[in-house]
Amino acid sequence: MANVSQEQFDVRLPAGTIVFRQGDPGQSIYVIRSGEVRVVKSANGKHRVVAMLGTGEIFGEMAVLTGRPRSATIQVTKDAELLRIPARRLEEMISGAGELPIRLLKRLADRLDQANRLIDVLVEDDPNVRVMLQLLEEDADDVPLDGPAETTAEQMALQLGMKKYEARAALRRLVRVGVVQESDGGVVIKDSARLSDFLAFVRSKEKH
Repeated sequence: MANVSQEQFDVRLPAGTIVFRQGDPGQSIYVIRSGEVRVVKSANGKHRVVAMLGTGEIFGEMAVLTGRPRSATIQVTKDAELLRIPARRLEEMISGAGELPIRLLKRLADRLDQANRLIDVLVEDDPNVRVMLQLLEEDADDVPLDGPAETTAEQMALQLGMKKYEARAALRRLVRVGVVQESDGGVVIKDSARLSDFLAFVRSKEKH
């Protein structure tokens, strides 16, 4: 499959072209002038189409604004004409408007990135893995898990679109293996490193 040249601004791409891959550095944003692309998220060897984008839509902005790697793979599904805007050019376009719009854009990008990371959790089939990923995500985002417990089975089920009994069973299992503990009707992480190790162990078992 062909890849997009970083020197082009107006690009015409046939169906099947990979615009960029998940994990690539973010150097440009794209505007779809015509055609269609799909957004593919990969997690634990699985690939899911999470969105289809068409004429007038924009993609690739989060990595440019946050400085993080690409969070998904973009593949052309219908012959497309794209406008590629390099990061430096985007900065020039908005710098004249002052610092406030730039801060607002970055804040919006951070919020979108949080939503995007939730998609990483939701694409998992195993409810135990989804619960562990969400706990680690909250821990990484400094959600307070060391005071009165805010992570309950009911809240976890609501966040992840799971049945309450699935969330309860997953949390009870984590309590039994000693990586989280019960507190005030919810759970708190005892050791995030141990939880990460247990997650890796569960995922390794899924592959065999």
